[in-house]
Parts: sequence; structure tokens; C-alpha cells
Amino acid sequence: MVQKSIRVSVIILTWNHVEYTKKAIESIAPLLTPHDELIIIDNHSTDGTLEYISHLSLQCPVVSIMNLEQQSIAKSYNLGLRQGNGKYFFLYDNDMEIVMSNTLDHLVWTAEQADDIGIVTPYCNNIVGRSRCCASKEKLPYTITEIKTKRKRNYPMCASAGWLITRKCIEKVGYFDERFNEYGILDFDYAKMVLNSGLKILADGFVFIQHYGSITAKEYVNSDMLRRMGMVFSEKWGLKKGVPKGMIRR
Repeated sequence: MVQKSIRVSVIILTWNHVEYTKKAIESIAPLLTPHDELIIIDNHSTDGTLEYISHLSLQCPVVSIMNLEQQSIAKSYNLGLRQGNGKYFFLYDNDMEIVMSNTLDHLVWTAEQADDIGIVTPYCNNIVGRSRCCASKEKLPYTITEIKTKRKRNYPMCASAGWLITRKCIEKVGYFDERFNEYGILDFDYAKMVLNSGLKILADGFVFIQHYGSITAKEYVNSDMLRRMGMVFSEKWGLKKGVPKGMIRR
């Protein structure tokens, strides 16, 4: 049963790179209240990440789920989403760093402006797609825009780093498609499902999050992997075969 007192369930996936995980958690910690929760899904780290997580002490509840073997990002996200009790779910990559003290408050405020909002995204650097790409917080547009499909591309180019997902969205759309069992495209797929459901995706131009960009993925992502996931995406949606344009750089 959902605990109504939980505002945001922050979900972080970790796999080594403890130095970045520390930046991510320590920068968001001051924003978390007793009415939020932090859910960490670790994919069998071996570099001190588990030790760091086990000693965390925050003013909000901390839930740690340790996987004994590596699993896909889709499965990991879904574990966190099913575990979370929040009205909102914040997908916070461990290679991100909060640099604005109003980050969560403003994303939540934006999500509450209409009943048909499914996802709110901050602006980031090192992010695929121009719809929410920004070099720094000083460059923010200070507007809230809607991310839609383009005339020549019937899916939204919207990477999942920093998504605030409403519980209404999860209840209406469901969870990430676990057919995407390798890195890539699962977020394009989910964003398309959100739009198809009639819900909106908004880019909040009042919020910037530092994104170091694919720190973990650089170690194992290759063109064959992206091609395989591109085929899953294309077959699911009946599109031209191949990797969707803009997918390569995360």
C-alpha cells in the first residue's frame, strides 16, 4: 500500500564508480526531507560502493537493494519503481550532481500544474537531444516546454537521466519494457508509451542538473548492443530497422 506521506522516491542505479555515486548522493541529500525516500539498486559493485551505501545516514528513509549478479537497466528501474512509495519517482543517475537547491521542489511543482503530466525533466549537459540540453545553469531558458514527437521521427528523443515520473503515469503506462535487456533505447520507448497514453512530457527550464554523462556505460556499450536494442525498438513499433537517430550518444 502506498504511504501517502512519501513525496518523492529517488531511485539511483549503481555499478562501481563510487566517487560519482558519492557526488550524486551528497548533492541531493540536503534536498531530501523525511517525506522523501532514497532507493538504491546496486548491480554487484566491487569498488567500495556497497560499503559507502551501507553507512549512509540521511533524514529520509534509505532502501538498498543489492543484486548478486548484474541485470538490465530496465529490470533495475522496475525494481525501484515497484519498491517506491512516493507520489513521484525521480530517476537520478549516479553520474549526476545536483547544483540547484530548488531542484526537486520545482520539478514537483511543475508536475502538479496539470492532471495530464506524466514526466517532468530537468535540463542537463551531456544529454542526448536538444530539447533539454544546456551547458550550465546560467544558460537555462526559464521556460517550461512540452517534448513531443517530430514530423520525421514519431518517437520523442528524451533520455531518462533526471526524469520525475508521476505515480499516475506508472499506473496508466506501466513499467519499463524488459525486452530492452541491454543498454539503450528503453527510455525512448517509455517516452513513446507515455505520449501514446495521452500524458505529457515537460522540460523544466528552471532546473539544471550537472550530468557527467555515461560514466558506467562507456565501459561496455558498443555498436552491436545498440543495434540489437534498435531492432527490438523497431520491431515493437513497426519502424524502419536500425538504431534510432540520436541514440548513440547518451
